Amino acid sequence: MTFAQPLFLVLALLAVPMLWLRRKRQAALGHSQVAEHKNLRSMPVIGWIAPLLFVLAWTALCVALARPLLPHVAEKRTIQTRDFIIAVDISGSMWTPLTDPAQATFAGGQSAAGTTNTAPGDPAPAPQPPTRIDAAEKAVKMFVARRQGDRVALFEFDTDTYYCWPLTDDLKIIQDKANLLNQTQGGGTNFEGPSQDNPGMGPLQAAINHFKKYGKARTKVLIMVTDGEDNISAQRMDELQAQMQAQGIRLYVLGVGDSWTSGQQVDLRTFTERMGGIVIPVGDAAQMRAGMDKIDQLEKSTVTLEKQTSYTDIFYLFLGLSVVLWLFYFATSALIREKA
Repeated sequence: MTFAQPLFLVLALLAVPMLWLRRKRQAALGHSQVAEHKNLRSMPVIGWIAPLLFVLAWTALCVALARPLLPHVAEKRTIQTRDFIIAVDISGSMWTPLTDPAQATFAGGQSAAGTTNTAPGDPAPAPQPPTRIDAAEKAVKMFVARRQGDRVALFEFDTDTYYCWPLTDDLKIIQDKANLLNQTQGGGTNFEGPSQDNPGMGPLQAAINHFKKYGKARTKVLIMVTDGEDNISAQRMDELQAQMQAQGIRLYVLGVGDSWTSGQQVDLRTFTERMGGIVIPVGDAAQMRAGMDKIDQLEKSTVTLEKQTSYTDIFYLFLGLSVVLWLFYFATSALIREKA
């Protein structure tokens, strides 16, 4: 058993001074003959019951406040899997409405970022065109749906990288997190950081670090979902390429926005091609199908997942025990006519 708030256990030590004060408050017995002490016991056996109940009730209350947790250790599991990290761009440019008809059709519907509340009787606002982040969210959901048996992590990034969820084979969690991608609009974009010009952690370096610490599968893949509007210096390209090749990390890009559909040679496209990866323009059904098929063909490897520990909060058991002991304490104190 472990405790979520172990400092509350220190309060149990207060039982000693409280018992001392309790004894000091008890009424004294007056008599004139010292010899009568020979016939008095220092404290009858029943007199110990109330103090004992007091200590037990106070201790049980302190344990309940410390929030005891009962650990449950799951057995090791062996699975055939690949490791994927999906890094989604949430910079300000990702809230730009889509101009490419294919991408707009792919994103579909009204932009979640553009919805507004209207008062009763007011005319309904005109539907907002879908944005790049809407297309990114749908692309991520579609990609994760095809990853059965794989482990997936989800990052968000703008000028820094934010870890939404680490590598897991529970894809429902990743899908739930993907539903929140269009809830927070970030600032600028930082692909290459940390570097002299960009001190924040970029998604490429963040993925390298996460794979190094938690990656287990032979196949490690970084999927970047972005509009590609940032630069990567030649020096950082060399450094990042060396680190990714050392770990065997592959790079693919799910591209949203004009820079990917127009064929513009942005730095991230150049880096992806250097890494032997491919750019999959979101909304191009043929290219998306071909790109997904190529990813699906990547080799799976045997991975043994470590034991996972979950905890059950059992504070209510000690709280109930404390209430029962307090009731017995007050009842006992009344029976032996002691002052509480």
